[in-house]
Amino acid sequence: MEATQSLEFKGLKRRPTSTYMHTSAAPKEAPKKKNQRGLEVLPKEIKKYNISGKIVFGIFYILCLALFIGSILVYINWQGKLSNSVDKIASLQAQYESCKKENDAKYAEINSSVDYEEIRRVAIEELGMHYASEGQIVTYTDNEANDFVRTIKPID
Repeated sequence: MEATQSLEFKGLKRRPTSTYMHTSAAPKEAPKKKNQRGLEVLPKEIKKYNISGKIVFGIFYILCLALFIGSILVYINWQGKLSNSVDKIASLQAQYESCKKENDAKYAEINSSVDYEEIRRVAIEELGMHYASEGQIVTYTDNEANDFVRTIKPID
């Protein structure tokens, strides 16, 4: 039995190939071979390069599946990184709050340890300082709202 491949499995039919020749010496066409079901048999040249559609579809399906699985793995990886980042942010926020509470406690401790009466006593008794009288207080106003005042002559 001759091993031939037919177009039957693809559901295709071959188009009739007829060439019209204007000469009387037209070559005689050989009768086409047909298999048991009446379908035409593919010539060996076509059969040699014929790639089955099922193989192409199978490769396409495998590539799509690989792409889908790869995208799922990338998504899971990103979700894991996001979860780690959220946990790290929460831990840093807790650490920040702890440092802020410590800082506020130290600031309050420093402010409470300052004895303003002792500072006043040392300034008046040991350093000879005294409160300013009414004529010694000079008030400056700056219309340009600068942070400093320029003195042109010494203040008496």
